[in-house]
This record gives sequence, structure tokens and C-alpha cells, in this order.
Amino acid sequence: MIVAPNNADKIQSVINDDLFPTVTHVSDVKQVLEFMKDVAAPLSEEQVRAILLLESLGSNKRLHGDKNPYAGIIKSITGEFKRAVGRTETYLQTIEELIPKPPKPIIMAPDGRPIRGRR
Repeated sequence: MIVAPNNADKIQSVINDDLFPTVTHVSDVKQVLEFMKDVAAPLSEEQVRAILLLESLGSNKRLHGDKNPYAGIIKSITGEFKRAVGRTETYLQTIEELIPKPPKPIIMAPDGRPIRGRR
């Protein structure tokens, strides 16, 4: 029996018991965590309202001219302050989900039906 070259790799991985891919690159985890910095702590409705109020107040040309004095506060709230209050659990859960888990074994009865484990 001759096996095609691309099937040989699949058969070899099954023989080696390498059925599930593993995360071997730290750069993948780092890339996911970099993405999580901006989405880990969403802005609340009150924060969005406060930002809108600051933008509205800053757009008053009679008081402030062409420059919005609240721009620094708005940038801080949406940037570094938002990241600073991100929950640590969110990052830890993300890392746990990136770790590959072994498959659950299927236990078969003598008659061929699967048996569910009891806890």
C-alpha cells in the first residue's frame, strides 16, 4: 500500500499520538494578551456619558477657543486608566484557555455503548 506524502504526515501524527495541536510559541500568547489590553475592561455607561459631556464642554468655542482642555482627561480615561482597572481574572482565564487540554477518554462498556463518568 502506497500512501501519498501529505497523508503520510497525518498518519505519522496519529501514530505518534499527536492528535491535538499544542501552543508552543510564547509569541502567540503575547499577541493575544496585547490585544486583551484594550478590550479587557470595557467602558461603563457612566464613563461613556462622562466622556461625551467632556467632549461637549470642550467644544464650546466661546469658553475654550479651538482647543479642548479636556482632551487629556478623555485620552487618559479611554487609554491608561481603562487598562489599569482591567481585572486580572480576565487575563488569567484567557491564558488558561490558550493551554491545550487533553481529550476526555471515552469509556466503552463490553456491549459497545459509551459509559458516562460519574462525579
